[in-house]
Amino acid sequence: MIEVKHLKKAYRIEKQEIPVLEDISLTIHDGEFTVIMGESGCGKSTFLNCISGLLKASDGEILLDGKDLNRATRKEMEAIRLHQFGFIFQDNYMIDNLTILENVAMTRLLYAKDGYEKAMSLLKQMRIEHLADKYPAHVSGGEKQRVAIARAMMNDPAILFADEPTASLDKYSAKEIMEIFAELNQKGQTILMVTHSAGIGAYGNRILVMDKGCFLDDKYLEGTLPDKTKVIQGLVDKV
Repeated sequence: MIEVKHLKKAYRIEKQEIPVLEDISLTIHDGEFTVIMGESGCGKSTFLNCISGLLKASDGEILLDGKDLNRATRKEMEAIRLHQFGFIFQDNYMIDNLTILENVAMTRLLYAKDGYEKAMSLLKQMRIEHLADKYPAHVSGGEKQRVAIARAMMNDPAILFADEPTASLDKYSAKEIMEIFAELNQKGQTILMVTHSAGIGAYGNRILVMDKGCFLDDKYLEGTLPDKTKVIQGLVDKV
């Protein structure tokens, strides 16, 4: 569980302070698939980066099981990101001269001997084990995102953070990726995702709508994908 209390983030440009996040308080519960939506520049990715420790907040608390991440040391945050958080981005950041198996296994190999075994198991779970010996240049965009999910799951993260994970994919590949996310969530994986698409957001079970650095709506979602898509679109249209 992550509890956010009075979170603020501002950037200083010369003598001017530009606010991005404005006094945000909320809780992300274990097992939720929470989706953040809003116009470009409203602060979605900044919020995601702050609570995942990739970016230092200007003020407030970010409590992970009671520990304030905003006051954790650099070494403490490195350990948390390695062992408790998984990250998936629009750009998959593969290392071109490593095979798919090596790309997935590398973080676990830093501290465990079962890296390759665990990586292959996850590639099988993502149904791409046949790509293990290929290089990133030889696989499709949708396949790379499956690899990115496998890599993010390598250390059994408490929370999976996803920032526009389907934005660069075609409609069919995006659907496949979201079905994987939904399956992971059904097994208990906590997911926090940013997206611009109501149809993609409908795979979640909670929607947060952001505008100008704060959340205007926080709603739990029920029903079929089309039903949830309509609810999300209605919330977004109000912004």
